[in-house]
Amino acid sequence: YNTQRAFTIRLEEVPTAGVGQPVFLASPPGDASRMFVAERPGRIRVIQNSQVLATPFLDLSARVSTTGERGVLSFAFHPQYAQNGRFFLHFNNLNGDIVVEQFTASAGNANVANAQSTEVTRIPHPTFDNHNGGVAAFGPDGMLYLSTGDGGGGGDPQQNAQDVRRLLGKMLRLDVSVLPYRIPPSNPF
Repeated sequence: YNTQRAFTIRLEEVPTAGVGQPVFLASPPGDASRMFVAERPGRIRVIQNSQVLATPFLDLSARVSTTGERGVLSFAFHPQYAQNGRFFLHFNNLNGDIVVEQFTASAGNANVANAQSTEVTRIPHPTFDNHNGGVAAFGPDGMLYLSTGDGGGGGDPQQNAQDVRRLLGKMLRLDVSVLPYRIPPSNPF
C-alpha cells in the first residue's frame, strides 16, 4: 500500500429491479451509457439510463448449470468491442464443465447479442459442483485472462492446482485474436 498516493472511492447504487442473482457487472470499453450485468442462471441484462431493459442482452439459461456454485461466472468485452462487438462468456455448461465462448453483439441492435457463438475452451470439471473460478478479463497486453477453480472439494483433493499439466486451479492467458485461441509464446508453461 502506497501512503503517498491519494485516491477517491465512490459508491454508486446500480438499479437491479428485475435482475435475478447478479454475479458480475461491466461496461464495454469507452461506453459509459450502459452497464451489463450477468445473472447466475444464464442471462446478461443491460442497464441503460438507470433502467434494466426488458429484453436480455443474451439468454443461455437452457445451457447453463446452476447446481451448487455453478452458473454464469463472468464475461469480458474485447478491448476493441466498439469496432468488433466481440465478448467472451465464462460459464458452467449442463455437464458442469467450465466453458468460455465468444459471442458478438447484434449489428441491428447493440442491446441484443447474437445467439451463435464460438467455443474458445471447455475444461472438464470433476464431479464436485464448487470451485469453478470465475473471472474472465482482458489485460493491458490484449490477452484474455481466465481464472479457473481447482475443481472442487475442500482442500483441492485431486491436486489440480498443483499440477501444471491441468487447467484447473490456474490463471490462464489466452490469445483470442485467432479462435479458438493460441497460447502466447511468452506464457511460462
